[in-house]
Amino acid sequence: MAKTLYDLLEVSQTASPESIAASYRRLQATQAALVSDPERGEDATNQLIALREAYATLSDPVRRQAYDARLAARTADDGPPEPAVSPRLRLAVLAVLIGACGLGYAKYQADRERAALEREQAAAAAAVRQAEIAAQQEREQAERDRRAARDAEYQRQREEARARLEHERDLAYGRQVSRDVQRAEQQAERERQREAQRQEQERLREEQQRVYEAERRLAQEKATLRRIEAENARYPRY
Repeated sequence: MAKTLYDLLEVSQTASPESIAASYRRLQATQAALVSDPERGEDATNQLIALREAYATLSDPVRRQAYDARLAARTADDGPPEPAVSPRLRLAVLAVLIGACGLGYAKYQADRERAALEREQAAAAAAVRQAEIAAQQEREQAERDRRAARDAEYQRQREEARARLEHERDLAYGRQVSRDVQRAEQQAERERQREAQRQEQERLREEQQRVYEAERRLAQEKATLRRIEAENARYPRY
């Protein structure tokens, strides 16, 4: 009779996980081939169930450790030899033992799942918080970017206004310089014209003076001639 799950899987209690898996596959294949047998199919099916439960316990390190502890406590005192029982009864008893192990594992698994769920919830809460922090940081960064863009636009407008003002000042200065140059040129032209007029007037005065002097000399010469003629007439020469 298979007293333990190790006996059921035909391995020693110190068997490695690889040996347990190999023996399980071998026994599973053997029993699976008997499922369709009319006489042995039911026993083969029960045996497959027992093998699957045994492998589920021994392939999991935690379940195997718990099972080994219970097995050690149960086998500390061998007690009287067991009475002979039928194979079906042995399988039923083994199934009960496996079920008991399964209940312990179910509680352990439930605790693990609850702890995992709590960790997931904590991780989800942390992720949500992180997402909120990231979103807040993004909003703050976006606000900083908007302020920076607004300040940059304001600075650009100020620069443009200053540039326009300087350009207008340059234009006004250029126009003023142009007017000053034009006035200077006009003043110079008037000065040239006045100088030309003065020179012309001076030339005319000089010309008039020469005419006057010529006329005066001519008059003097005529007077001299008349006097000479008068003297000659008064004192004729023979």
